[in-house]
Amino acid sequence: MTKSKSQDLRFKFYHQLEVIYHQFLDELAEAELADGEIGKIAQTVLLSHQEGLKHLVSEQEMEAYYEKYPQDK
Repeated sequence: MTKSKSQDLRFKFYHQLEVIYHQFLDELAEAELADGEIGKIAQTVLLSHQEGLKHLVSEQEMEAYYEKYPQDK
């Protein structure tokens, strides 16, 4: 597998995860839960997002990622 293909796959996975995180947070905002419970879940999800995605696309690759997926900026 070429580096370009590998990068394309990582970028695609990163983008798909971004979409899933945003969908979940939208659903969470609409859920009929107590504010404190929503806050705890949101904090956990955001920590998961931060830790999980940083390993897929490096800071040096973010410019190339945003060229491919400008909607994620």
